Amino acid sequence: MALFKGTVKTALKLLLLLPLVLLVLWVNYFVDQTGLFRGGKYELELAQILLGGDAVSNFTKMDEREVLKLYIKNMPQPYDTLVVGSSRGLQITAAIAGETGTFYNAGMSGEDFYDIVGTIALLDKYDRLPKNMILVLDPWILNDNVDSYSKRSDADLANEFLSETLGFHESYEAQDRSRYTEALLDLDYFQKNVAYHFADHSDEDQPSRVSGNVYEQATETKMPDGTLLYTREYRENSQEWVDQEALSRASSILPFGCYDFTVLNEKRCAQFEAVIDFLREKGVELTFVLSPFHPIFYDKLAGTENARGVLLTEIYFNRMARRLQIPFYGSYDPAQAGCSNEDFYDGLHVRRESIKKFFFGIHASLV
Repeated sequence: MALFKGTVKTALKLLLLLPLVLLVLWVNYFVDQTGLFRGGKYELELAQILLGGDAVSNFTKMDEREVLKLYIKNMPQPYDTLVVGSSRGLQITAAIAGETGTFYNAGMSGEDFYDIVGTIALLDKYDRLPKNMILVLDPWILNDNVDSYSKRSDADLANEFLSETLGFHESYEAQDRSRYTEALLDLDYFQKNVAYHFADHSDEDQPSRVSGNVYEQATETKMPDGTLLYTREYRENSQEWVDQEALSRASSILPFGCYDFTVLNEKRCAQFEAVIDFLREKGVELTFVLSPFHPIFYDKLAGTENARGVLLTEIYFNRMARRLQIPFYGSYDPAQAGCSNEDFYDGLHVRRESIKKFFFGIHASLV
């Protein structure tokens, strides 16, 4: 009898503690001041604004990669078409792609091979692979030189996918899942979250929805379809300025992963082919797009032995597309893409209205 009473008392104490435990769990997960469970506050809010169908005007301080991770995680369903690539593909809209259904441009500035693989890994993880994927392929993704990688890319995410899903042997640091469980019930974290919740955050940078004419914003605008809208001033720079910018870029190829690039890396090519095979096996319809460089910049590349790999990558992507019957559009060579100096914002980025000169949409006939 005494044992029974003791058991009841213990049970009642646990029941009395249960609301407190649930409160700690709720606050630690949903307030989450460090972004451990739900992602960074700024990036999560920005992703939610985009998912809500609004443009964002002040996103220059955001972590683009973190925003994309949170965007993919919170996507309501797979989209009909996604664009994956660097900023050189961020001008491709649904209208340009010929997509009348759901569409998102998942490109990001400075995207490298790890970024491409990481994006595909997340889409697969959350069962959000699209029906169609437009891959805007930059030459440096096949360059294994250390300078071809972005310091912002998540190598662990990409290498885990390459190793665990595609069977390559790449080193990576797996996430420590135990720290999430510990943090959920951490009373110190609970106290910090409570303090954070009631603190004044009015002076913190916050992403904001665009108000007024989206084409007249003073800062670059992230559109709800993921595309990037440059400021009016940048869109309307004089041709003299554009050409001079291209010339300036041409004198410094190194930052764009095109330096010391004389041959294609065999292992990197094998990994890229494995990624393409994976997507095709998943039923994703692929389209390859090569965005041209400004003529001044391209002439510098074409005349530099250390950048010979740029020419080799175009041949490689073209042959792969032919072999696998993947639609292939564009060229790094602006002349081949039908573009001149007037078709560029700067040395690397083709004007939005000029993309249709070389990319006719995912449903266009190549015959």
